[in-house]
Amino acid sequence: MDLGLKGLKAVVTGGSQGIGRAIVRTLAEQGCAVQFCARNPGRVEETVRELSAEGHQIGGTALDVRDAPAVRAWLAEVGAFDIFVPNVSALADDWATTLATDVSATIEATETAAGIVRRSAHGAITFIGSKTASYAAPHSPAYGAMKAGMAHYMKSLSLQLMPAVRVNVVSPGDILFPGGYWDGVRLRDPRLFEAAERRNPLGRLGTAEEVARVVAFISSPAASFVAGSNWYVDGGSVSHVQI
Repeated sequence: MDLGLKGLKAVVTGGSQGIGRAIVRTLAEQGCAVQFCARNPGRVEETVRELSAEGHQIGGTALDVRDAPAVRAWLAEVGAFDIFVPNVSALADDWATTLATDVSATIEATETAAGIVRRSAHGAITFIGSKTASYAAPHSPAYGAMKAGMAHYMKSLSLQLMPAVRVNVVSPGDILFPGGYWDGVRLRDPRLFEAAERRNPLGRLGTAEEVARVVAFISSPAASFVAGSNWYVDGGSVSHVQI
C-alpha cells in the first residue's frame, strides 16, 4: 500500500535513538523529507550521516526541547512541513522533570508546530504516548499521569484543529531496543525481563520499528479518516476495552 508520504515533510523530536530514530528512518524510507532534533550532538550527527548515506533527505539539529525559544527558532528555520511527531519524554518519575519535558515542552512545541502544519493539505500531528497512561502505575506515577494527561490534551487538540489537522496518539507497550529501558532490564535482571516477556500475550516485547510503522501509517494520507484516536502498539498487553 502506498501511504502517500512521498514529497511530504516531517519533523520529529527526539529522533536520534530508540523509537524516535526508528520513526525518522521509517518516514524517510516512505519518501518523506525529515528534520529531527535531539539533545546529543554526536548522536544527531551520526543519525544524519547514516541515513543521508542511504539516500534519504535528513536534517538534524542538537537542542533541548525544554528550551522553548530554541525550539521556535528551529521550527521557523525548518519552514513549511506537513507532519509533526512529538516524541521526547524524560522517562523519569521526578514530577518536576516530567512536567517540564513531557508536558510543558511538548505542548509548547506542538502548538508552535500546529500553526505550521495547518497550512498543509495533509497536516498531521502524532504524539508518542504510552500504555502506562491507561492503568495504575505505583512505581512510576509521574510518568503515567503525565502520559495520561497528554493523551487527554491531544484528544482536545484534535477537536480544535480538525478538519485542517489530524491529531492522534500512538501508545507503545514494552519496547526493546539497544540502550533503552528494557534493554537495561534484560542485562541487569534477566528474570524480570523474562517475566515481562511472559506477561505479553505475543510472548515477546515489541521493536521500535513496529511502533514506527504504525506512526508512519497514522501520520500519512492513507489514514485520512483517522483523527482523535489513541492506537496501542502493545502486543495486546493492555486488556481493558477502550470506549
